[in-house]
Amino acid sequence: MAVIEHQLYNELFKNVRVWAMPAIEERIRREGYQVILGLSPSHEFSPKQRYEYGSYYWCNRLWEAFDRLRDIRNMIGRSLYRKKNEEKSVLLQEWIVYNYEHYAIVYQSILEIALLLTNDIFDMGTPYEKCSYSTVYNNTRLAGTGVRNILKELSNITHKHREGKNFLVHRGERIKLPIESRTFAEVDVINMAIKLGLETKEDVKEALKLFLEIHTKRDLLVIMDKEYKQIELQVEKLFDKLLPYYRRMRSFYS
Repeated sequence: MAVIEHQLYNELFKNVRVWAMPAIEERIRREGYQVILGLSPSHEFSPKQRYEYGSYYWCNRLWEAFDRLRDIRNMIGRSLYRKKNEEKSVLLQEWIVYNYEHYAIVYQSILEIALLLTNDIFDMGTPYEKCSYSTVYNNTRLAGTGVRNILKELSNITHKHREGKNFLVHRGERIKLPIESRTFAEVDVINMAIKLGLETKEDVKEALKLFLEIHTKRDLLVIMDKEYKQIELQVEKLFDKLLPYYRRMRSFYS
């Protein structure tokens, strides 16, 4: 089930829309369609509105993260556009690695957004910059809810991508692909030869590119699809646990 199809998302959006949309529409009329669609920072929330909007905000960020994962998967799966100026063309390996690094960063961010959503749904009051895994996981409000087990599983699922993201962001190290292909080097050599204007046998070039697309991309996409379904299932379980608590908290603020 997609995030946007879950009952939690639907109720969050419906409840926020009742009072938030008039304010957003007023900004559009006043500032034009170039405005970022959102509430003004000066908007004064009631306690109930603050609870509803905070919960909706992070739920919507999760939906956008899953949407980006789908886009990245499609980008990796497509063939590179062959530009007329070969000197500016992107090597096949660069194309795949670049998109996979973006995928790893977004994939790991799902855990971080889930922690922020949990913080707001349970009204923990933890400042966003301090919503670490241990801070949210150990909060006493999660006792007996079953949410801790789901957060632990999300942490396990995203662990390898968290490590890769940290290496990339903090050490400048490239994220390694979960597969290896002996053709990467050969394909890049041929592409470099094209850039340098060296003669390259067309049949060899096309054969290597075809092998890369059929085997390397296929194997990588199979892994990504499996990971996507795995984390989507855990987020769905998290939403199932958060929904009844959200309803109780919203009733409390009424």
